Amino acid sequence: MNKNIIILLIIQLFIGCSSDDNSSKSTFSIDLVPSATNVVIDQAFTVTINANESIKYLWVSTDNFATGDYAIQNFGTSFTLNLNFDTLGQKTISVRAKNQNNEVSEKQIVINVTRGNAIKILGVQVVSFYGINTVYDPEFPASNPESLADLKFGFAKQSLDSYLSNIYSWRIWYQSTVIPNQGTMTWDFSNANLYIDPSKNLRFGLADIDNGIAGADLLNGPPDYREINFSNFVNTKPSSITYTFPEINLEFKVFVEWAN
Repeated sequence: MNKNIIILLIIQLFIGCSSDDNSSKSTFSIDLVPSATNVVIDQAFTVTINANESIKYLWVSTDNFATGDYAIQNFGTSFTLNLNFDTLGQKTISVRAKNQNNEVSEKQIVINVTRGNAIKILGVQVVSFYGINTVYDPEFPASNPESLADLKFGFAKQSLDSYLSNIYSWRIWYQSTVIPNQGTMTWDFSNANLYIDPSKNLRFGLADIDNGIAGADLLNGPPDYREINFSNFVNTKPSSITYTFPEINLEFKVFVEWAN
């Protein structure tokens, strides 16, 4: 091999190693300080990110960055995340940060979520609704059961808009399957593991579904929901709770399991 080529290869190798050494000398680091590592369903808690340099980019995820909130702003050297969980078990919170020079530091913490006094919602039965037993599918005559409403209900629950703020908004929490032609008007979803702090509110909506979309609001809205909670039943702990809204002929039962 030509002597000059050998010298050139040695120089390139030295430059490459030198570059790697420089990139490994980043001292940017973050640390995570949770307000609690053991929380209960719907309990709000915080995780403070402390860094030795100003944070410019921040990505927070609870599924190893398959999804998560990514934000670019000047976070400074300390920033507080807001979180809560409504499912049980161990939750890994991953935080990835970059400084002004795009150097990366990543940390994880584990939070254990237990039930606390949360109730488990097991099912719903609709007893009556606006326009029950009337024609909702006019392509069929009134004498045909196919003319009756195809029922689907949903629950909405308040949740955090983002890890980056403490603002809550209403979000769809659960949507039922469709029961054709009124049917039993009863849903069992005890395996769905829906837990909620009994002091929290839910919004209940009910619709007639045509071709996969809502054909009619069965609460005669607006509003297209009614708000309920369970706080009045904490002492008596009934297994089913009946909610009645006579102005729209709405009555439904929620089946629950109370914490021991």
